[in-house]
Amino acid sequence: MSVTHLTLRAFCQATEVEERVRKAMAFASGSEEVSVERTEGYHGNAILIMSCALSRRPVIREFFQRLSKEDVEELLRTLDQRLDEDGQLFFRLDKQRAFLGELAISSGDDCIHVRAKVESYPKRREKALENARAMLQGLYDRQDK
Repeated sequence: MSVTHLTLRAFCQATEVEERVRKAMAFASGSEEVSVERTEGYHGNAILIMSCALSRRPVIREFFQRLSKEDVEELLRTLDQRLDEDGQLFFRLDKQRAFLGELAISSGDDCIHVRAKVESYPKRREKALENARAMLQGLYDRQDK
């Protein structure tokens, strides 16, 4: 597994039920340890920022293995646009579907933001891209079996 650290973050707007967003975060991360930061929006509305960090490789591996074959394929297809110069892989999960017990890549705004640190030695985007591609291709190929 070439991902060394995984961070998930979701916003809980004043119109949402905190426990439902917490449940979606717990399902997506596979951890009940969700931290909550309280803040305010531009117009004074309450916003909760929920986050969870995963750093144990078996837990990170399990997270990626729960993605569907189609979602792994989507990450592979768009990998170049999702990986920054620091080797951070960015994607979104559908928050509503996570609440219902399903991990699914999303392009919408009602989402859980995922940031995965891809290891690369030496630290270069090209090496991180190569490592991420190999990891995702391995996941994709295993789902055929």
